[in-house]
Amino acid sequence: MKLRLLIVLIVFCLRANAQKAPAGDVNLDNIIEEIFSGAESDLNYSELYEVLLHHLSNPLDLNKATSDQLRSLMLLKEEEVNSLLNYRTQAGPLLAVYELQSVPGWTSTTITRIIPFVTVSLSNTRINGSLFKRIASEKNNYLVVRHERTVEQKKGYASESDSLSKYAGSPDKLYMRYKVSRPNDFSLGLTAEKDPGEPIVWKPASFQPGFDFLSFHFQVMGKGRLENLILGDFQCQFGQGLQLGSVYGMGKNSETITTIRRSNLGFVPYTSVNESLFLRGLSITWRLTNLIKIHAFGSTKKIDGVIDSSQENEPIVSSLSGSGLHRTIREIKYQNQVTDLDAGLVLQFRHKLIDAGIITHQKKYGQTILPRTNAYNQQGWQGNQNTNAGAYFNASWSNLTFFSETAFTLGHGSGIVAGLLGNFTHQLEMAWLYRKFSNQYRAPYANAFSESTSPQNEEGVYWGTKYTFNKIFSVSAYLDIFQFPWLRYRIYRPSEGYEWLLRVNYAPSRSISFFVQAREETKVRNLSDETTLYQPHPGTKKSLWINCDISISEGLTLKSRLQGSEYIQGNKVSRGVAFIQDISFRRGRWSVACRYALFDTDNYDNRQYVYERDVWLTASLPAYDGTGFRNYVLLHYKVSQKIDCWVRWARTRYLDREAIGSGPEQIDGNTRNDTKFQVRIRF
Repeated sequence: MKLRLLIVLIVFCLRANAQKAPAGDVNLDNIIEEIFSGAESDLNYSELYEVLLHHLSNPLDLNKATSDQLRSLMLLKEEEVNSLLNYRTQAGPLLAVYELQSVPGWTSTTITRIIPFVTVSLSNTRINGSLFKRIASEKNNYLVVRHERTVEQKKGYASESDSLSKYAGSPDKLYMRYKVSRPNDFSLGLTAEKDPGEPIVWKPASFQPGFDFLSFHFQVMGKGRLENLILGDFQCQFGQGLQLGSVYGMGKNSETITTIRRSNLGFVPYTSVNESLFLRGLSITWRLTNLIKIHAFGSTKKIDGVIDSSQENEPIVSSLSGSGLHRTIREIKYQNQVTDLDAGLVLQFRHKLIDAGIITHQKKYGQTILPRTNAYNQQGWQGNQNTNAGAYFNASWSNLTFFSETAFTLGHGSGIVAGLLGNFTHQLEMAWLYRKFSNQYRAPYANAFSESTSPQNEEGVYWGTKYTFNKIFSVSAYLDIFQFPWLRYRIYRPSEGYEWLLRVNYAPSRSISFFVQAREETKVRNLSDETTLYQPHPGTKKSLWINCDISISEGLTLKSRLQGSEYIQGNKVSRGVAFIQDISFRRGRWSVACRYALFDTDNYDNRQYVYERDVWLTASLPAYDGTGFRNYVLLHYKVSQKIDCWVRWARTRYLDREAIGSGPEQIDGNTRNDTKFQVRIRF
């Protein structure tokens, strides 16, 4: 039977390999748009892109991948994850990727989506040669160099600009990344970036070789009991992200089921350019027994902070900055002024369908943090030390999955997240989640499911569902009810709110897909007119999206979208609308993506978030605000099998203003043009 299956699989693999594009050419934009096309917030799409790219360049081994690793792809139902694990237990290791066709419940659509991110290695496969030889000979080895610039001059670069707001560097944004990696073996990477306005400073003695930000990592995996070791920059993802959450959670969106649960991935290399939300030092995962692992890390780095010089006894930090920008005299003055120390320990127990652990994390600053108090942050962070401790528990039974985490900030507050995912039929999926975070719970690296940016001062209940009638028709929806027991920014009393979404997907053929999405959110916010100064009052935002994708022929695709919103607070009603037309074309070595967009919004409350395609390693979700036009053209040319080039030009023209931006970022005029050029070299 195995021999017959192997023969069939070989035929499938030969056919697939003949048609499959190289891993680096997989279009992540389509996947991102499919998962998060309904987002209406300032999500960091570049971070999501990094997550998917990490899986693309480090494919999961289907014979070794855990349930959490499979879930982290955000492409699989809970039923499909459990079905694969059961199949692997009963039938033994997979012989090839296309054996997934034999896994009960897996459709051809699921297999097509997941194939770029997975691989299969047989149990008798050995890694030959020394580590240095493997690094030198690895084919997954590339260098990316990127240049960006805004054509129009901003006030911060003008010669007559005030000295305190004048930018010290050029308007060029420079980026470079080198990475070489092999799945389940090693990863080595270097990332460097200079933001617009930052000077190029060569200070070898202080480890600043030109670029303002420099990140490095070296990782080895699967060396006996040593399962993972990272030296340099890294992130960590444990439990439900209540203490250590990294970037592996994207909140509420049109994918109502798979994205609410966090995956227990452990330590992963950091390759992004956020200059504060990472750890720098050493992390290690050691397998004590087949059931118990220890994860430990230590980190030390310098971060930006505003020092209050009026304090004579000891330095006091009035605020921390996470922007990573060092352009003006003031920004440069406060660069790397605060010492940031972190240490953590996770004891993990995993047995079959149960995964549980205990997490402790301590953060210590070299200076005392004493922010300026106001109405809503009176119970916020103060001091120079913070210690968290807690536990998580996840379990699966049949087609049900329970996940949870609870944590305490010692001497202050607590937080809890608990949820349930279920596949009740092949067609019906449902999800429930409850969370409660006290106002004094403090976790700077948290990324748990929450309405707010950080899990603090919130209690809520989420219910999501998805029903697939057939291959062409599906419906998804969620309802989230929440409350905030203490004051918040721009809300000077305890408040409450709700949010719901309904989305209908229709795809009558492979060449046509269509969706309609409605969303409504109500939150309390201060009124600020002359008669009701700072009086809290509910505000409701209603949104409607209509989207149609049509594949005209092989390589030619059209996407049309109409989206609008209405915001109501008190007696004031404002509206916004945007129409977007995209055209993408691929032929031979060339691919082109173009957009023409019209937008008209009464105010910032009705800004329209629209996903935009970008060069490899970059993705964006800008907010269209005001009245005007938005265009961009993205060209991609494969010079050879090892060299790719991208050129992007984007233009925004406003009809309701004579200046764009404010302060040193202000552009005189109503037009902004941005250019971007990138080269990728595979070695």
